[in-house]
Parts: sequence; structure tokens; C-alpha cells
Amino acid sequence: MKKILLVLLVSTLLSSCNSTPKKDYILFSGKILNTKSREFRLTKIGEGSENKKITLEEDGTFLDTITSGTGFYFLHNPRQRVDLYLPNGGDFNLTIDAENFRSSGKLTGKDSEASNFMLTKNERYYSLIGNTTEYFLLSETDFKIKSKKVEESLSKYLDSFPNTTKDFLEFRRKELKYNRLYKLINYENSHRVYSKNNNFNVSPGFYDELEEFDFLNEEDYKMSYPYKKLVKWYYQKEIDALIAQENIDKSLAKLKVYNKVPNEFIKNNLISTAAFFGISETKEIEEYYEYYLSIANSKTEKVTKKYNNLIKIAKGKPSPEFTDYINHAGGKTSLSDLEGKYVYIDVWATWCAPCLAEVPFLKEIEEDYKNKKIHFVSLSIDTEKHFEKWKKMVTNKKMGGIQLIADKNWSSEFVSEYQINGIPRFILLDPKGNIVDAHAPRPSDSKLIDLFNELNI
Repeated sequence: MKKILLVLLVSTLLSSCNSTPKKDYILFSGKILNTKSREFRLTKIGEGSENKKITLEEDGTFLDTITSGTGFYFLHNPRQRVDLYLPNGGDFNLTIDAENFRSSGKLTGKDSEASNFMLTKNERYYSLIGNTTEYFLLSETDFKIKSKKVEESLSKYLDSFPNTTKDFLEFRRKELKYNRLYKLINYENSHRVYSKNNNFNVSPGFYDELEEFDFLNEEDYKMSYPYKKLVKWYYQKEIDALIAQENIDKSLAKLKVYNKVPNEFIKNNLISTAAFFGISETKEIEEYYEYYLSIANSKTEKVTKKYNNLIKIAKGKPSPEFTDYINHAGGKTSLSDLEGKYVYIDVWATWCAPCLAEVPFLKEIEEDYKNKKIHFVSLSIDTEKHFEKWKKMVTNKKMGGIQLIADKNWSSEFVSEYQINGIPRFILLDPKGNIVDAHAPRPSDSKLIDLFNELNI
């Protein structure tokens, strides 16, 4: 009997020694073909998020270890992205062609079916949608019918990947629904654009499906981009109502509405995201920042940094300078050369369609105010390689005022100090070079003339 027990014990020990311990990481390798980029990032969505740099060898291959566990990831650079689902302990190899990043990806390895659904879903989706213009030009009824058929077709396609987890299948079905509803809330504006009918409004009852929708699902908010957009759409109605009711700054209205969201995580995320951008857009920066601090969680560093920079360009502060910018008319011009008159600065570029749309309005105002105490400066942030294009466009469009080009495009010190992240951007300075409005109205906005009248220009 003792011998039998000894044999069983030795057998168990040998079995334990020979068993392979389960990996507590993901081995991720592959090859990206036809890419000029040598650096990508792999980002995990939701809990245990990771943002890992993936460095390619000269031949496009890579090998890395991922330690943040099972979940949804996306591999991306600034212009390209693919979505993946990587279970912990797996060994996966991805091949993808950068020239067809959206639909050429193929993942191999155990439990790779989920990723391969995600890698192929988008191509199938765009094939089902067809021409985007025609899709959003459909009547309300036909648009809803087609959108539902696309969701059902992709759901059937998901069924052709049976070797995936139950959690994955359940979430992807919800994601298909959320994506359809995301298109639903975009229909009105998209239909206006494609039909060139700015007066178009959807019929009463168009959004009835969303009346019983749960806008407080924390897990789906963390994991789903279209779900997050649906939540923001829902609260935008309250924001618009508050602006109309109290006539307050739209950026501040967002914070006030978001502060009432009953889910703590969603509330804090909405507030932090809105504040990061809103602090640059509000005209009441000190009031805005004070209210933000009163409702924010402890992670306020990024917004505080922006506030400290923005307060330097508040109303009444001396304007940042520019020196010796090339003048289209010849020679060079500095901001200090323009003191003694108000200065209205249009920051633009030749490739910016919204900028060019303002040109006719600006030319008209320049003509009306040519004998007034104001300079009109158009400051191009075109790159050096587009210098000749800039010169020709100014001539061909007979653009007036003082036409300058910044020394280092987006990286120019003047542009950076004004924290300009989007164009066109308009700035108004007083005759002493102090800031009147760092976010002045556009030429197409009647509020600009109201401001000029208020200043007795």
C-alpha cells in the first residue's frame, strides 16, 4: 500500500513539474508592410488601459509583450488604426499592409477569431452602406430601414465567428446597435450638408427609439465610442436649454449640466474632457476655471496648465509679439510696427476651406473700414513648401489688408502662445497692442461689426 502511495506521489510531482505554467501576458508580434512609420502604439480600451509604443524593425517586423490583460485594443499611428481583441496568455501574430490598413489585417494564433471579425468588419460595413452621400440623402424611413439591415447583416456575419467568448459576442452585438444609433443622431446634420438644405429638420418622433435608452451604462461608456457619443448627444439637449434659459457661456453650460449626471464615472469623464477643450473656448476664463475646480475630481493638472497659459492672453493683457514676418507686398513686418491702430488678425492657411470661406466677408469689411483706425492682418501658417502657393493665392484672390506668413507655421511662437489649435482664428488688439479679444468674431458674424461699433472704430 505504501509503495502504491509513493508511486502516486511521484507521479503527481512529475506531472506538476512537466505542466506548463499559464502565461500572465500576451505575446504580440507581426509585420507591417509598406510603411514609412517606424513607430505605432497599441492602446487598450477601458479598465487596465495601456498605451504601449510598438517599434518596428527596418523590415517592418515587431515583437512585444503586453501585460494589461484580456481586452479590446487598437493599433494605431496618427493616420491609421485597426481594432483587436487579445485574450491574456495568447501568442498572436499580425500581418497588415499600411497601404490598405483598414482591411488587409490578418491575425493568427489561438483565440484570434474575435480579432479577425474586427479586422474584417469595417470593409463589410462600408460595402453595405455604399456611397455615404447617397446613404444620408435617403428619406428618414429609408435611412432607418437601411441602417437596420446593415446592423442585421453584420450580426449574421458575427455569427460566422463562433469560436469567440460569450462576453465578446454580447458586447459586439451591442456595439453594432450603438453604431446604428450613432448614425441616427448624425442623420439630421449630415442630410443638411449633403442636400444643401440648412433648414432641414427631422420629423417629430424620429428619435423615439432613444426615449427608453440607458444613457448611464458605465461599462459601455468606457468601452464603446458610439455609446459615448450617444451620451454626449443626450446631454447636449440640456446644455442648449440651459444656454437659452440663462444666456450663459456655452462652455460653462456644459460643465453645469455634466455636474448633474448621476453616474460618478461618466460625470467626471465628461467634465474633464469638456474642461480640457472648453477652457480654451470660453470668454469667461476665470469664472469658468473657478467653477471647474469646484466640481472636478483630483486630476486637474492638465486643465490648470492650460488655464495658466490662457490667462496670459486674457482681455487687457499685452499681446504676444511676432517679429519680421515676410510681407506679401515686400519687406518684413513686426506687430510693433502696427501700434497706434486696432489690429484685427486672421490666422489662416491656403489649404483651409473654412478660412477661404471667410475671405469675401473679410474683403468687404476691409473696404468699409479702409479709412478707419484699424489694420487688417492676414497671417498665413502655411509651411515653407507652400510659400509660392501662398503668394499666388493672395494675388489671384486679390486679398487685401496686410498679408504676412508666419516664420514656423503651426510652431511659430506667436501661434503657440495664443494656443491656436484650429483655424480660422481671429484676434483683435487695441492701439497699444493689448488684447481686446483673443477669440474675436469671424468676418461673417455680425457680432464683429457690433464689437467695432462698441469700440468706436
